[in-house]
Amino acid sequence: MGSSEASWGRSLIPLVVLLAVVVMDLTGDRRYVIITSLVISPLLAAALTGPRVTAAYAGAALLFGALQAIPLGYYTGVGHESPVAQLIRLAVIAVGGAIAVAASRDRQLREAQLRDVTRVADVAQRAILGVVPARLGDLRLAVNYDSAAAQARVGGDLYEVTQTRWGVRILVGDARGKGLDAVRLASRVMATFRVLARHLADPEEIVAALDAEVVRSGGPEDFVTAVFAQIDGARLEMVNAGHPDPVLLRRGAPRLLDANAGHPDPVLLRRGAPRLLDATGRRTPLGLGAAGTTVVRSRLVAGDRLLFYTDGLAEARHPRTREFFPMLPAAQAAFAPARRLDAGLADLVAALRRWTEATLGDDVALLAAEFAPPTRATAPVADQPARAGTGSPWPAPAGSREGSRPVAGCSERGR
Repeated sequence: MGSSEASWGRSLIPLVVLLAVVVMDLTGDRRYVIITSLVISPLLAAALTGPRVTAAYAGAALLFGALQAIPLGYYTGVGHESPVAQLIRLAVIAVGGAIAVAASRDRQLREAQLRDVTRVADVAQRAILGVVPARLGDLRLAVNYDSAAAQARVGGDLYEVTQTRWGVRILVGDARGKGLDAVRLASRVMATFRVLARHLADPEEIVAALDAEVVRSGGPEDFVTAVFAQIDGARLEMVNAGHPDPVLLRRGAPRLLDANAGHPDPVLLRRGAPRLLDATGRRTPLGLGAAGTTVVRSRLVAGDRLLFYTDGLAEARHPRTREFFPMLPAAQAAFAPARRLDAGLADLVAALRRWTEATLGDDVALLAAEFAPPTRATAPVADQPARAGTGSPWPAPAGSREGSRPVAGCSERGR
């Protein structure tokens, strides 16, 4: 049913009520006067239609009431034939109709204001979050943002993606609190990141500058959890500042990899099996000093997918059972190898809405990335940690201070 058909259907509901009252009045017990119930028709129209249609129903109700009030001995109850009783009934219908028209006009004004606010929110979302292209460098990308606030389109969660000479840089974060204060803080962090990501080579310097910006822009209790990722070819570098760990869905044939560079702790990475990119030395959130020196490094295989998210996903609960959303199984089902990235993200969002029954308790920002280089990538020998002074297989980025910070690899754990 189209919108015009639905509008016509809603406008006919008060007519059905009007005719039902007239029929009941004509065929019912003559000792009871129900004609005053005609006022229900314009009151109902006020909630479903515009002021013009409501005024038409108010006039029709008053007309039928006047016709029924003609003193022809129609009512047999004591006092029903009294002109005073008839005038009172007509006055009730007339006042009810006038109230209905005023209510309908007020409702339309509020709906127009809400549409204006929604359009402003859409513009604000595009201005704050920007537009993430479907492909950037060797990555396919898809994003989604759901606000927990009714009718809101943007909140304190943030994401940003930019192409630089050091590779594609990604920032996903969550500003403390809700409302305009969180939006303001998130916008300052993203604006700073857009500038610094193109000028600073060292990821740690970027995170330190973002931490300083939160200190300057926020209050004493404000902070932002964030994860920074840099993908240059098959190389992934990540800095986690108190944020939930991204999910990696490995694509490729099963391989027995030694995750500890020679230590007897083999990990079997199954095709498409999700795991968390766990930062072993996670930093504190931005605005709280961002202490910690660990940079996670790994290598990607063509077809690998990364899911960055905010805690609205990991902490979503079922409204009745209070169980947490099964994030890893849901991600594995949504991002099946045969599924397109954007379709998989849409499936994950749909699963979240079904689980929470559309009652989100927090904003949810999702960013999915798929490593899809134009040519076939060479499969890695191992996900090995790169540590200062241990012969890192990848050179440190320009401007980095490798000798002053340990660099750890990804650890394996599920949730």
